[in-house]
Amino acid sequence: MKSLLYFLCGLLLLTACKRNRDEGMDIPPSISSFWPNSGKAGTIVTINGAGFKRKDNEVTFNGTAATVLDVNDTVMTVLAPASGSSGKLSVKTNGKELQAGTYTYQNLSMRGANPLNGPAGTNVVIVGEGFSSINAPAKVLVNGKEATITSVNDTTLIASVPVSAGSGAIKVVVDGKEVTGPAFLFQDISKIKPLKGGKGTQVTITGEGFNIATANNTVAFNGVAGTVISATATQLVVATPDDVATGPLTVTINGQKTVGPVFTVIPPPVLATVAPLSGPAGKDVTITGVNFSGVLDENNVTFNGVAGVVKQASDKELIVTIPAGAGTGNMKVWVNGQETGGPQFKEQNLGVVSLLPDNGLAGTTVTVTGIGFSANPADNIVTFNGVTANVVSATATTLEVVAPVNVTTGTVNVKVSSLDAIGPVFKRAGVMTLAGGPGTGMFAGATGLTGDRNGNLYFLQGQQVKKLSPDGTVSTYTGGTVSAHVDGPLATALFQNPRTITVDIYDNLYVLDGIGQRNYVRKITPAGDVTTALTVLDNISGALAVDNNGTIYVGKVYQGVFKSEKNGSLTKFSGFIHTVPDKMAVDALGNLYYAGGDYYNPFVVVVPTSGLNRVLAGSLFDVGFVDGDGSMARLGSPLCVMMDPTSGNIFFVDNMNMSIRYVTPSGTVKTVTGAGGTFESFKSGYKDGTLTEALFKSMNGIHVDRNGSIFVLDQSNNAVRKIFLK
Repeated sequence: MKSLLYFLCGLLLLTACKRNRDEGMDIPPSISSFWPNSGKAGTIVTINGAGFKRKDNEVTFNGTAATVLDVNDTVMTVLAPASGSSGKLSVKTNGKELQAGTYTYQNLSMRGANPLNGPAGTNVVIVGEGFSSINAPAKVLVNGKEATITSVNDTTLIASVPVSAGSGAIKVVVDGKEVTGPAFLFQDISKIKPLKGGKGTQVTITGEGFNIATANNTVAFNGVAGTVISATATQLVVATPDDVATGPLTVTINGQKTVGPVFTVIPPPVLATVAPLSGPAGKDVTITGVNFSGVLDENNVTFNGVAGVVKQASDKELIVTIPAGAGTGNMKVWVNGQETGGPQFKEQNLGVVSLLPDNGLAGTTVTVTGIGFSANPADNIVTFNGVTANVVSATATTLEVVAPVNVTTGTVNVKVSSLDAIGPVFKRAGVMTLAGGPGTGMFAGATGLTGDRNGNLYFLQGQQVKKLSPDGTVSTYTGGTVSAHVDGPLATALFQNPRTITVDIYDNLYVLDGIGQRNYVRKITPAGDVTTALTVLDNISGALAVDNNGTIYVGKVYQGVFKSEKNGSLTKFSGFIHTVPDKMAVDALGNLYYAGGDYYNPFVVVVPTSGLNRVLAGSLFDVGFVDGDGSMARLGSPLCVMMDPTSGNIFFVDNMNMSIRYVTPSGTVKTVTGAGGTFESFKSGYKDGTLTEALFKSMNGIHVDRNGSIFVLDQSNNAVRKIFLK
């Protein structure tokens, strides 16, 4: 019996709760709009609102009852009564009487319009009657702005939505009469942020006319759908798809597409340097690399999970303030949602910010800048890639140190008391004289430079081929003091006006010599045999190259570049009519590279196997000293191209600019060293040291070995110089 009582009490409580909930959800009736606001008897009128009762509704047109066709909570459709007249349209529903507005009985009416959303330029088809006029053309207004009518008859209008129309009712005006129809939802994309990113980037789209239901908005990036995360009428947040591609962003609602700005896909950020790698909260860290954003809030940097403040931003550099509580842990960088891991950072009162210079050889004096150093030099322990250096002087923010004898490329670290700080990388790089020097006369009149895989260098001097061993010893390799054309062993072979020398992948040397219209390419094998590989009965320049298949390339004066065939004949390879002055290079694919060689031809040319010449870098007649891409770069008098077998970069000497430079296979020119790091033309001299200190004068030979070291015949300084890059 007790259980039955409990059940009845529970049932009563549940019924009461349901009744209270239903009563709490009862919405007061209201009317937001109705259309059309004119027409004949029998016109279907749609009334929009809320809280309508599903039955027992009364609608009157200026007091005359109308037939209710259909009703739900928010929409009621009725027929304009036959005996009605122009006046107030009233609705009585759910015990409340509402005034919708004025309805006019006239021949002009609107039964519908489609589509009811879209961007500027959308063609809206309006169906009704009374659109024709013999007095003046009909007008269509969207939100009060006149649209362009593209087609009209008595029952159909087609109008193009005007620019910046905004959302509002569609109105038709004919002969002073007007009818207002349904509301048009105007779609527009005013901006997207960010404009660049990649997989998973969250893009905020700002505009109007969006659907507040996320599923009803389709957003595509160059045709590939993204994921809509949130939606309001004026803003969408969308995640890019995995296969996002560069192209316009579009928003489609109810089949109507709105085209926005182009979204550009870029790779994730790449970090090059971070300095300092330790420091106290409030100090700044500089991050260099690529693919950052110039918009501050599109870059996010964390220190061990704690967000730093990005103070300055460009596509290649970020300056970030160290946050309090960073502790010790890895840094991370996000750019527009794309993440890149960084090095470990340590929050402490010791840090290394910069090195000046950041390259050099043993004995180079380096200024280390940072925070938390001891003013007592002996209290600061500085190491170059693990090797302890001598600290000459010290303040709280600078240390003067000398690169140790056995310095190698690596980080410069500082230890003060119990604190350790990792610094930037110091590169063992610079210029030293391998042999000779001003006043020695060792390389007077010498020309050309090449080398074998054992580290020996070869150059031409007088009628001889000279050899320069790795220890700097110069000796005569072959040739005599008299001018003649004699093949044979090294000891008896003779040369006649040798002027260009190069080497193939098997260490065979090739020398271009001869006089007038009788010229030869001589081959010297590693075994010491000198033979004539090619005879050219024509006036040829100093251009010479050999590819991996043993094909020889020579240049004829004002005729271009020719290549040898197996039968010893020559066929034209390059159609440029200017004269190539010296050593050329051929890559593994058979592309030929050469330099113009003087102030009138300050460029580097690539000739693919098709033989169609293309200027890779520089510009005809336009000399200068500018690094950069392709035709934006400026060269002086480029000579003696040489391909780095490791990187594929094409090195050359630039005599007007007294520098050693290279161009990448894609055409970007960079300066390695020379001119004292000033980028001043004709700044010459003789100085060894760091890459930015070194000076050269009138170079006419270059070689890059398989370790990446560069050797230059600096003739006017009577020296062969070695440039370390690693």
